[in-house]
Amino acid sequence: MILGKLGMNGRLRQRLRWFIRAGHVPPLSRLAEVDRDQWMALAAYRGLVQQAFELRPFAPRVSSVLWDQGAFQRSGDCRAFFSPGRREPEDSSHHYGHDIQIKRHAGLPLIGSPLFWLLEHGLKVSRSATFESPRGWSRGYLCMGPRRALWLQERFGRPAEAIGPWIAYAQPLLSAAEIAGLRQQLGPTLLVVLAHSWDRVERRMDQRACIEAVAQQAARGGYRSVIWLRHWQDPELPDLPRQWIVACNGHRSNPWFLDAMRTLLELSDGLVSNAFGTHLGYGVALGKRLHWLPVEAEQDLSGLHGAKAEEEAAEWSERQRLSAELASRLALPDPAAADAAVRELLSPYWGFERVLSPDRLRRLLLGRSQLPWGTGHA
Repeated sequence: MILGKLGMNGRLRQRLRWFIRAGHVPPLSRLAEVDRDQWMALAAYRGLVQQAFELRPFAPRVSSVLWDQGAFQRSGDCRAFFSPGRREPEDSSHHYGHDIQIKRHAGLPLIGSPLFWLLEHGLKVSRSATFESPRGWSRGYLCMGPRRALWLQERFGRPAEAIGPWIAYAQPLLSAAEIAGLRQQLGPTLLVVLAHSWDRVERRMDQRACIEAVAQQAARGGYRSVIWLRHWQDPELPDLPRQWIVACNGHRSNPWFLDAMRTLLELSDGLVSNAFGTHLGYGVALGKRLHWLPVEAEQDLSGLHGAKAEEEAAEWSERQRLSAELASRLALPDPAAADAAVRELLSPYWGFERVLSPDRLRRLLLGRSQLPWGTGHA
């Protein structure tokens, strides 16, 4: 290939390919091989996910292996936050398949011209917390809620657009008829999503106390089935009640991760958690009953140092404050008032009213328009 003859290293060649695909420089090659590898990766992951959710009895456990360079690799052997995806210039844009979800919703090719936006793939609730610093090639940031968009614009002086909860752009892996059939089989179902470790941040809790508290909540709430969603890094818990369903959505680089998450939420009536995390807003966005699990998680930041440790400590402190506020609002005696109060608390972070139509999202991704509300209000 011509690019290979230019003597550039792999990273520079890949960056040039991105700009070629975006139409910023004259094409030097057809890039058919690069595109074929990416389509193979999407198909390979889709096969893993689909098989896990199609098996009966229902116990969808997606493997945490990584598809890289034409083969599956053990994720435990890779460095933290490694992403083999090459669909976008920023590695973290591939976490949970955010780029795939919004391209599909906008009617754009899943493999093609890259998105010149930084995609914030999760939740940050403190002003100083950061996913990625600005890049010279990026137009700005896409995030969920208006408060985060405002913070990003104030901090970096770059455009930041709130486009609502990522789960709104996901699609269930199963048909409506299949979901209806499973819901009838499972009965009222409670989805469990607990605090989990990530990278060099370790979170611990009393697992036995969690199991007992979930069982009590299921009994109080009239739930017949419990789905325990296991994070891919969590150890297996051998003492879970035998009748509970253990699920796993796979590694964060699974492009269909959010589709798997939406499927579990569509099958559930309620969601219980002890963590102020992204899943809370996803549950509210899809109309699920929220429950707070009164088992505190402890965070260990000994693996971090300096400014990063301070940043994560501040983020954790704010999440703890919001957790307490959420618990108090969920405890309101009037269910309708509780739902409204919870939605009011979460909306600035998840942007429930900011979900875009396919046409408006397509125009934004292609750089042809800016949303009328700009960053919104804090």
